[in-house]
Order: sequence, then structure tokens, then C-alpha cells
Amino acid sequence: MHNRQTGAAHVPIMFFLILLVMFLGALGFAYVQQTKNAEVVKARNVAISEANVLKQKELLITHYMEDFGKVINQPGKYAGRPGSAALYGDATLEYDGLMDPVKVKEVLDLAVKNAEVSVASSLEGLLGSLIAKIQARDQRVAEVTLEKDKALSDKETGDGRYTTVSNDAQKTASETSTNLDQAVADFDSAKSDRDRRITALQNNLKSKVDELTTYKEEALAREKALDGRIGLLQTQLSAMSEKMAMRQPPNVADGKVLVAKNGIPTAFINLGRKDMLQPGTVFRVKSANGGAVKGYCEVTRIEDERAEVRLYDFSDPIANYASEGDLLFNDLYTPRVTRTMFLMGRFSAPYQKDQVANLLRRLGNRVVTKMAPGVDTVLLGNNPVNEAGDGFATIQDSPEFKMANELRVEFTYLSKIADLIKL
Repeated sequence: MHNRQTGAAHVPIMFFLILLVMFLGALGFAYVQQTKNAEVVKARNVAISEANVLKQKELLITHYMEDFGKVINQPGKYAGRPGSAALYGDATLEYDGLMDPVKVKEVLDLAVKNAEVSVASSLEGLLGSLIAKIQARDQRVAEVTLEKDKALSDKETGDGRYTTVSNDAQKTASETSTNLDQAVADFDSAKSDRDRRITALQNNLKSKVDELTTYKEEALAREKALDGRIGLLQTQLSAMSEKMAMRQPPNVADGKVLVAKNGIPTAFINLGRKDMLQPGTVFRVKSANGGAVKGYCEVTRIEDERAEVRLYDFSDPIANYASEGDLLFNDLYTPRVTRTMFLMGRFSAPYQKDQVANLLRRLGNRVVTKMAPGVDTVLLGNNPVNEAGDGFATIQDSPEFKMANELRVEFTYLSKIADLIKL
């Protein structure tokens, strides 16, 4: 019985606790909901305030666009920046007076171009440039107007002065005409006298010019002659130097016999290709001790250092034949030297000029057909036929001989070297 009562007493307490917990939960939930409602109300009030600000700003923007559009007066539309359409979504601008910035810029650029002013970075700068240009133009117009007024005033003054001067001029015209006639007469007389003096001076000047020209021509002729003489002397000096370098004294042999034996008609001499020796060259053979010509030898075969010769016309082939050490002489040959030769005078058979020239060339000489500087040796022939054709002229009187003599060339006679020429 007691236990049942105890259990019955526990039931109301548990129920009371449950109700208490539920009450406290409801109370907490009510507090939380009330707190959230307060925050929502506060957020709503903020959103309403911000919406009002946005509406006011949008109204301000609308009025600004309308008023600005009325000022610029360039209607159009604005679709956003190129390439940024994805950023705008479905948003559009719907304002009265909305302008296209590109169109506005074109208008401003056109205004800058037409006004001929520099491009400005702002509208204020552009308008300032235009105003400055207009003010400068107005200032120029004012200055031009002042100048025009001054010019008109000066013109009026000038017209008055012109009238006065014209009257004075007409008054003095008759006097001037009389004085002018007299002056013209005096001038004509003075001009005639001046012309006579000028003519006399010109004639005198012409005479002096002629004299000066004559003096100049004479001086040029003398200078030319002196230059020619100097050139000739220089040529003579050069020719003499070259000739002295190649010329050997008459007693100096051109070569010598290396090997020779009695009874053998050939021998060897110490001249060869190195000495510019040519086949057919003839040498006089003399003893090493000097004396008369013993005989002759003709080059038949040439080597580098020596040459083989043919011996002939020895005066005593038994007791005075060619021997080792005999000396060789040729007036037309000098070892290692090429002579430039000129044939002067008349050459007759068997020593005609062409044959002699060919022979000299075969011997290594250079034969020219004109006497000129550079000739080393002149081979003299007989006296040439005179211009009349009825006699002979002296070869020493010819211009060629005189030139050769001035050039100090070497002379030799055909008769002197006839024994050295083998045609």
C-alpha cells in the first residue's frame, strides 16, 4: 500500500518536470525567434534605406543624363564597352537624352579639326583652345580694323598732300621743262666728249692688251723652249747614264776563250745565255797580251755558262792560232745589255738597211726606225741622196744626226764593223 502511494506520487512530479522543460524550450524558442525577427526587421529597414538611396541616385542620374543630353544634344544609345557584353547580362539603359560617346567624340574631333587647334585631353581644355583661337582671331580682326582705319586716315592725308604736290608740280613743270632741255643739250655734249675719250682709252687699252698678249706668247714660247731644253737635257743625262753603264772601254774585252786547240776549227768561250749571247754573233780574237786581230770566231751553239764558236780567218793558223785566254771583242755587243740602235744614212748592197737591221735584231739588239731619246748606238751608213735627187747630202747636216749628237749617243760606222756582220 505504501509502495503504491509512493509510485503514484512520482507521476505528477515527472509530468511537472516535462512541462517545465517544454515551457523552458518554448520560452527559449520564443526568445530566439524574437531575436531573429528583430534582426530581419533591422535588415529590412537597412534594405529599404539603401533602396531609397538607390532610387534617389537613379533619379539623380536620370536628371543628370536628361540635362546633359539637352546641353550636348547628341542623342543615341549606349550598349556598353566593346567586348564586355557578358558583364552586363540583360541590363539596359533607358534614359532620355542618352548619348553615344563615340558620336560625341567624333563631333569633338571634327570641331578640333575645323577649328585647327590641338587636341585636348578634356572638354574644358578643348573649349579653352577654341575660346583662345576665337579670341586671337577677334584680336586680329580688331588690329586689322585699326590698321584699316589708320590706312584710310593716311589715305585722306595723302590725298591732301597729293593735291598740294600736284599743284606745285604743275607750277614747276614749265620751269623744269626749260631746265631739262638745257640739261639734255649739256648732257649730249658731255656724252659726246665722254664717248670720244672712251674710244681713245679703249684703243689705247686694246693696244696694251695686244702688247701684253705678245709678251705672254713670247714668254710662253721661251718657257716652252726652256722646258723642252730641260727635258732634252734630262733625257740626255738619262741616256748618258744608261750608255755609260753598258759601255765598256775599247781595251776591255767582252769575253775570252776557254778551250782551243791548234788544227781544230771550234772552241769554247766564257759567254752564254746568262750574258744574253745570240747565235751568229762574231767576235774579233786578240791575244791576251794585246796586239792586232788574230782572227774571228762566230757563235754556233749556246749553253748557260759558255758557248761553242767557229774559228776562221786567222792570219797565222800555225804559229798564232786561237788559244786559251785569248780575248774577244765586238763593238755591237756588251754582255747582259740590250742595245737600242738606229740606222742613219744610206745603206747599199750587200749591206742594205733591212738586212742589217734584221741581223742586228738576231744578235739581241733593238732596232728602231726613228731617232729619238733612248737610242744607245747610231750605225752610220753612207751620205743620203739630197732633196733634188741629183747628188748626196752630208749626213752630219741632217736633223737626225744633230739630235743624236745632242743626245750624246754612241756613233759607229758600217765600215768599222763590217767584219763583225755576217749576212
